[in-house]
Amino acid sequence: MDTSEFGFWAMLVFWGSAIGGIALGISWARMKGRNPVGREQLEKSLKRRLEAGEITQEEYDRKIAALPGHDR
Repeated sequence: MDTSEFGFWAMLVFWGSAIGGIALGISWARMKGRNPVGREQLEKSLKRRLEAGEITQEEYDRKIAALPGHDR
């Protein structure tokens, strides 16, 4: 491999990593702030904590009302 081939491959690696880094950054920014846990799992966890006495009924009601997609 001569010097010009090395330059070509180095340029490909550089631009590939630059474009990949930008795509990864955009993907991370779009996912930031989203909760990976579903609403049902959150409700189940709150119900378990209420039954165990870790939270009061008022706390439970307030947290259920604050969940995204609350329509009850």
